[in-house]
Amino acid sequence: MVEYIRTMVRGEYEENDRLEAKLDAEGWDDFPTFLGAVFYYAVIRRFGDGASQEEIIQFVAEMRAAAPAEAAEAIDANAAERLVRAALDPSVGSDVESEMSGAIQGMVVIHVLGAPEVTEQDLDALLAEALKVANRY
Repeated sequence: MVEYIRTMVRGEYEENDRLEAKLDAEGWDDFPTFLGAVFYYAVIRRFGDGASQEEIIQFVAEMRAAAPAEAAEAIDANAAERLVRAALDPSVGSDVESEMSGAIQGMVVIHVLGAPEVTEQDLDALLAEALKVANRY
């Protein structure tokens, strides 16, 4: 799962497809938990301790604009804003359907962790921390 996220973030499509086929065969059971942890750390990396609603709206708009049109159209901007807000403030609930939640989390992870300033060491550290958290659940 760690390598799947890494190849997704780095745009290594052939390797990502190979790992996806392997996960299809072995099962994705723990992946939603891991993706949720990576998403959380990506949001914290992007915003630190908090963000205004306007900053979150701007981030989601920029993220959707940077994504391929088909992927951007599949993402509900309001749901994305709610998920980002919930990652920053645990008291905020989010009632986003699980498939939409996964799509949003994946797009946020790619957008934040795929940025040129994110080094391999940064990515390794974040994925290791997310894996520790996911393994607790």
